[in-house]
Amino acid sequence: MQKRRIGLPSGGELEVEMTPDFLCYVRRQFNLTEEDVVTDDHIRMFVHGSVKCALDDVEHDPEWVVRRDL
Repeated sequence: MQKRRIGLPSGGELEVEMTPDFLCYVRRQFNLTEEDVVTDDHIRMFVHGSVKCALDDVEHDPEWVVRRDL
């Protein structure tokens, strides 16, 4: 397993532990070959897109309601 610290545009860092399967998903998303280098930008964009997609799905699911009074 590989670990990377990736600088974020707004400051701070994203620390990612990457398995070979994770890198395969990133390569597939960006149409990279095994010889292509997976850059910090690829990983950052992949994580951002994955989280955004998951949150968008939750927002459209009536079973998931955010309760602000907890």
